[in-house]
Amino acid sequence: MALFAVYAVVLYATPASHWGVWRWGSVPLLAISAVLLMPALLSHGRKLTPLPEPNPQLGLIQHGVYAYVRHPIYLGLILLKVGLAILFQKGWGLAVSGVLALFFQLKAREEERRLLARYPEYTEYQQRTGRFLPRWHKR
Repeated sequence: MALFAVYAVVLYATPASHWGVWRWGSVPLLAISAVLLMPALLSHGRKLTPLPEPNPQLGLIQHGVYAYVRHPIYLGLILLKVGLAILFQKGWGLAVSGVLALFFQLKAREEERRLLARYPEYTEYQQRTGRFLPRWHKR
């Protein structure tokens, strides 16, 4: 939560740059973040938790966006933060987005360690999907 608070302060309090047409690069990032976040959040419903401990009430979700990436919420949040930093033309926002990306990488590793301990089928799921990007298989 502290990183999100720092990000909000950076977007609000730091001066904007003038990135011209580069600002439009935020549009696809924000759209992709919505496409990832909305269905992933709906899959969890009220059982969503900020902790890396798997919620046994949910089981192992492997459908929807989870059929392609193992951590669509983390990816969606990273893209949202990068997209907002570009939209508001905040260089420091991009820097804090990088720190958030590192945080989510470390959190995903810990979460996956716990998922492997709880769900034996998680190994096969890891082989089919990418952590943050889809894994394309030749058929």
